[in-house]
Amino acid sequence: MSNVEVIQKNTFEVIKSAVNKTVDLIKPTFGPAGNKVIISKLTHAMIVDDGVQIARDLELKDPVENAVMKVVRETAIKTNDRVGDGTTGALIILQAIMQEISKLSNIDGRKIEKELKASLVECKKQLLAMAKPIKTREELYKVALVSFDDEKVANLIADAWFKMGVDGMLTVDKSGTMETELDMADGVKLTRGYISPYMITDPQRMEAVIEKPYILLTDYRLTEVNDVLGIMNKLLTKQIVNLVIIAENVEGTALSTVIINKIQGKFNAVAITMPPTDANLIEDLGMITGGKVFSEKKGDKLETVEIKDLGRARKFIARGSESIIVGPRGDRFIIKKAIDDLKIAHENCKVPYEKKKLMERIGRFTNKIGVLKVGAPTENEVNAVKYKADDAVNAVRAAYKGGVACGGGIALANLKTSSNIMKEALQAPFRQLKLNVGLDNHAELTKDDAINVVTGEIGDYLKVGVMDPVDVLIAQLESAVSIASMLVTTSGLIVEKPQQIKQGQ
Repeated sequence: MSNVEVIQKNTFEVIKSAVNKTVDLIKPTFGPAGNKVIISKLTHAMIVDDGVQIARDLELKDPVENAVMKVVRETAIKTNDRVGDGTTGALIILQAIMQEISKLSNIDGRKIEKELKASLVECKKQLLAMAKPIKTREELYKVALVSFDDEKVANLIADAWFKMGVDGMLTVDKSGTMETELDMADGVKLTRGYISPYMITDPQRMEAVIEKPYILLTDYRLTEVNDVLGIMNKLLTKQIVNLVIIAENVEGTALSTVIINKIQGKFNAVAITMPPTDANLIEDLGMITGGKVFSEKKGDKLETVEIKDLGRARKFIARGSESIIVGPRGDRFIIKKAIDDLKIAHENCKVPYEKKKLMERIGRFTNKIGVLKVGAPTENEVNAVKYKADDAVNAVRAAYKGGVACGGGIALANLKTSSNIMKEALQAPFRQLKLNVGLDNHAELTKDDAINVVTGEIGDYLKVGVMDPVDVLIAQLESAVSIASMLVTTSGLIVEKPQQIKQGQ
């Protein structure tokens, strides 16, 4: 235990120091100022202004503070996982909460935790009450522009969401050129994500992305090595390493085989399970992707699967709780016939529930997926633009679904709460935004006013284009309060220090 350090005294001071070092680095990137951070790795460096990306790559020199930092950055990561935006704002609120707590003469962790959680309930209720629904293309554009201060990108994002509707799906990719453009492709969204995080190919975005995948479709529960090894070997003989498995489940040695080959770099595979409530989904996916469904009910044998039986698509993206098939390559004649048959069935159906299900299936076959392809002169700029575009896409999605409130931290600053700690912390995002853009002096705002820190225009927030998705604001508060509650009730730290390698070893 010689390399383990135990901290009991001054625990709060260590925590506060780690919070400040983490957030002080990230918070200058908040808002439209364009401030960035350079992240240097062994093989390359990148310049980003994405809060969650900076948090993921940050390491503090002191091992004790670094241990706290890993907890702190969960504020950003969990906010990003939920709503895809608002990560820096969540960290700013957390830091402000910890600073207010540090001013108290007596820090009673349990009492403060109860106070913060009671305040969270008050704030959420007010935010939900003030949410205004987004209805027009212009409003979508304004939300996108708040998140990403680029008129062209904001217009493309607004166009995509307005065409697809609130239940659409928009993803971001690199264009391979210097131009940024919108591509509308056929696609299907599934309400299931990757079975194991070991399948992730992009740790920054917590996504498993498979280019030009071969797709195995089955209602079997895959449990044994031979359930997956046969088709994997057949693919390898053709030097094909990209496989997607959509099955009843993948577990046991079958799952281990997929994961081990993925970790060893031999196979790029991801597996998802089938939603149990939709009996027609897998057959529909077979037609959409051009694959054969290997059905246990029909007596199909998995060992007979051939490469020609697999479905195809341009890309497959799996996240924690959803997946997207982009550009499926099924036979267009078969798909058109399926749509026509479903429309006839819908017209003749008299049962409301069944009519709804038929409409859902028609939508599945006719679905469109938006792909925002970002470009720039350099790889560093492409990466920076992609992160910002991801945030803007997610912000508009959240706004479309849950409505908006006054942006720029003003809605948070106007919330009423019984907690003095939270009351002060809620002012922090607006203060930081003004600091970042150099807006020291401005006219006093009324409760219903907003200030566009880019144009200086003051007025109704919908008119001046300053709005935040309510779902993002709630996620920020929930993440900040959750981590603050854990930190304030922490009375000690046990940290394993890195081993020092002696000379000659």
